[in-house]
Formats: sequence, C-alpha cells, structure tokens
Amino acid sequence: MQNHHHFLTLVAVFIILTVTMIACNGGAQKATSSAGEVQLDSCSLTDTTSFVKSNGERCAIYADATIVYPKSFGDHAATEQLQRLFAAFVLNAPDSLNLEDAMHATVSNTLHQYDFVQQLPNEVDANEEDEAQLVYKYNTLTTVRVCYNHNDVLTFCKNEVVKKNDKTTSETNRYYSFDLSTMSYIDLHKLFRDDALTDVTQLLRAQLLEQNNATSDDQLNDLGYFNVDNLTVTRNFCFGDEGVTWSFLPGQLAIDAVGEPMILLSYDKLAPLACDGSIISRFK
Repeated sequence: MQNHHHFLTLVAVFIILTVTMIACNGGAQKATSSAGEVQLDSCSLTDTTSFVKSNGERCAIYADATIVYPKSFGDHAATEQLQRLFAAFVLNAPDSLNLEDAMHATVSNTLHQYDFVQQLPNEVDANEEDEAQLVYKYNTLTTVRVCYNHNDVLTFCKNEVVKKNDKTTSETNRYYSFDLSTMSYIDLHKLFRDDALTDVTQLLRAQLLEQNNATSDDQLNDLGYFNVDNLTVTRNFCFGDEGVTWSFLPGQLAIDAVGEPMILLSYDKLAPLACDGSIISRFK
C-alpha cells in the first residue's frame, strides 16, 4: 500500500513537471515566432564633381551621406520587404534598384540639383582641382537616422544640409514611418478618419498659438509665421513617447529665420479622431 502511494506521488510529480515544460516551451515558441527587433546598420558614401562655367568660373560639388538602414528584420522575406519600403520612401528610389544601389543613387542625385548652373561640356576632376581657384563650392550632407522604434512603428528622419562656400543655405528634416506589423508606410489614413483631418488642423493651429504664447494669427504673423491661414495636416510627422509631432519645412509655414516649426499633439488629443484600427491605439 505504501508503495502504491509512492507510485501515485511520482506520477503526480511527473505530470506537473510535464505540464510546466509544455507551458514553457509554448511560451518560447510564441516569443520566437514574432518578427523580433529591427537590426540596423549604417553606410557612409561620398561623391564629387566639378566643372568650369561658361564664364570661366570654377565650381565644385561635394556630396556626402551617412545612412542608417534596416539590415534585417524577421525572416529573409520580411527583411526584403522592409528594405524595399525604406528605399522607395526614404531614399525615393525606383523599384528597379536594390538597397545598395538606392543608397548610391541618393548621393549621386544630390549632385544633379546643380544642373541648372551653366557650364562647359567638359567636366574637370574635382580631385585634381585646386580649391584655391574655386569660385563656388557646394557641399550637400544627407543624414538618415532612426528617431523612433517602438510599438511596431519604425520612424526614420532624413536630414539634408546644403552649404555654399561653407555657409549653410538650407537645412530640412523629413520623416518616414513604417508599420512593422503590416509592413507598410504610415500615411494619414492609417491614423485618422477622413472627416477628422479638419479637426486635426484646428488642433495644430491651437497648439501653435499656445507654444508661441500667442492669442491670434496676427501675433503669429509678427513672429514670422506668414502662412498660418494655409496650415494643413501634412505627411511630414513622426511618433514619440508623448504624441505625434508635425514638422514644417523652412518657408512652408514661417520665414526661413524661424527654421522648421514643430507642433506636438498628444495621443490623448488625437485618440477621438482616430480611424478604425488606427496606430494611435497602440500608444496608451
């Protein structure tokens, strides 16, 4: 009888251990079945060209880029899909280019923004150019970085700085966000109802007044915000822990001296305007 009880005790212990192991293995399978975190890498590229204008003036253009890009995410198919999205939206590359070629094209294309400059047909190698003889020197620096990577949302910021004769002439920041759960670009329709965009615009206007301690559009005009009447909800936004921030390029909303106005709207304010299945619901 005693042996019988001992046997039952061993059986009970075995069952408990077996159930525990199954539960642990099930949890491990669930964890490893997810896509996991995005692995990032960076690449630095440079390109140069120079030419002589028809009036004899010498010009040189230097283009540099430091690009943080998604190296891997989940399996091979998911990685390729995310890299295609990155190339298409962040690097503005056609589908025919792979990621490596798209990054090189980003640098090369910046050189062509000066094609309007009248020049002679024959170009001069910038490496053989004597900088002391240069009349115009243009530097274009492109930096791509990650500014948010949580809640299955990955946001990149592309900063572009242009200098003429070592003096900064323009600087812009553009933001691109991707939904890692559906592997898609996040536009306004993934956030808000179509009929709610006007309300979002009103929230932006009210927040702009508040953060500038202004009570009227006239006061904003005095501060350099010349285009408040045309303030609209744009695609140039990024996610953060507190809310969604819209960034407006220089000259778009205010004079260049103001820079790039940024307006943050909290998730609590945006939640009533969210569409069905909105990404905003992930931020609580």
